[in-house]
Amino acid sequence: MVLAAGAAIGVVYALSPLTILCVLAMLVIVRLAVRGIEGDERRWILLIVVAAVVARLAAIAALFAVTNHAQMPFRSFFGDEAYFIRRSVWLRNVSLGIPIHGADLIYAFDEYSASSYLYILALVQVLVGPAPYGLHLLAVVSYLGATLLLFRLVRSTLGRMPALVGLVLLLCLPSWFVWSISVLKESLFFLMTASCVGLAVALVRTGRWWRRAAIAVLIVAIAAGLETVRAGGAVLSLGSILLGYAVAWFVSHPRWLLIGCIVVPVAAGAALSRPALQYRTVKGLWSAAEQHWGHVATPGYVYTTLDARFYPDRYVIEDMHADEMMRYLVRSFERYVTVPLPWDVQSRSALAFLPEHMLWFTLVLFAPFGALFACRRDLLVAALLSAHVAVASVTVALTSGNVGTLVRHRGLALPYLVWLSAVGICELVTSRAFAPAGPLSDDLSHGLSHLEGTCP
Repeated sequence: MVLAAGAAIGVVYALSPLTILCVLAMLVIVRLAVRGIEGDERRWILLIVVAAVVARLAAIAALFAVTNHAQMPFRSFFGDEAYFIRRSVWLRNVSLGIPIHGADLIYAFDEYSASSYLYILALVQVLVGPAPYGLHLLAVVSYLGATLLLFRLVRSTLGRMPALVGLVLLLCLPSWFVWSISVLKESLFFLMTASCVGLAVALVRTGRWWRRAAIAVLIVAIAAGLETVRAGGAVLSLGSILLGYAVAWFVSHPRWLLIGCIVVPVAAGAALSRPALQYRTVKGLWSAAEQHWGHVATPGYVYTTLDARFYPDRYVIEDMHADEMMRYLVRSFERYVTVPLPWDVQSRSALAFLPEHMLWFTLVLFAPFGALFACRRDLLVAALLSAHVAVASVTVALTSGNVGTLVRHRGLALPYLVWLSAVGICELVTSRAFAPAGPLSDDLSHGLSHLEGTCP
């Protein structure tokens, strides 16, 4: 039996070395995730994680099985994936001196969608050979690592039950299931931002100065890497961390919080009274509105947030009045939450997305309660999670205009929103103020309280 298993692993490694390496990486990640956890909780976590991994491996294996490789070299889940895979193979061939077509050489270094992610994929394939299906497993490893990193952080700070609820949601949500097996940069970006969150907590709670210095340098390095993966990634990550630190500090110092509530609006009003700063602010909103206009002009299902007069000609945006700008801001945030509206479903894929969209509404509803309850458990972690949700939501809400792109980019905030919502759900379910009276309610509250354990 052992010999047969070893032979099978050897055959798989010969066919796809990256597959074996990724599976080994998953085993290490899962082992680290359950370290120090015993009993029923450990068994539940292992069951959830193993089931999620097996489902992803099955989906990738099915993609390989249904592909006629005599007609095409590989198949992908999305068109964008095929583009990334091809470009990474071209870059690999260039680095190894393998001749490629002149047109492929041009496209390999095209500025469109240029990202360090392409070079990471190329480097992996330089080391292990062409791996159009193994790259899917690399995405699974990144996503699994990010999810379990946040799970461990939330479990040790916000409670065991919210951590378990968040883990189930992130591993089972259909949209994130799809992104986690795709050769797109979502999984890598998630891993890098989640690492920054964990390091930001360690930076504050590490006693020795040299460790803090090392962690600070590492955070800046990861942020610089994020900028090369996705434009604006460094600002999103560092801005979220700094905002989280500021929120945690002010909330932990009530007097300064009161002073800030008075001083900040006055200072902001005084600053915005200066024409130069007014122009920069308005110009920034014009730029965001123009990006939204560009998304509306793309093929597919779109939605609008500007007044109707701006869509025939994008240059009219610079003639936007104050009341029109206010309507644009209000519509942007409202449609960030509500689009696609159930009664505006225009395709079968949108109809299939409706159950998850209803879950999205539930998460948004419980998130404010969760943020408040989480502040009582661990103020720093709650502030960092909330800041990541806020910064990502504002960035996406003001610029999106395509329904599919919005659903995809909402994923920048969703992995952090989930944990806050999980805290709110668990707290409200166990609260007698919200739970109906009766034996069933008492049993449920007792069970959840037992799973949560002692909170910091």
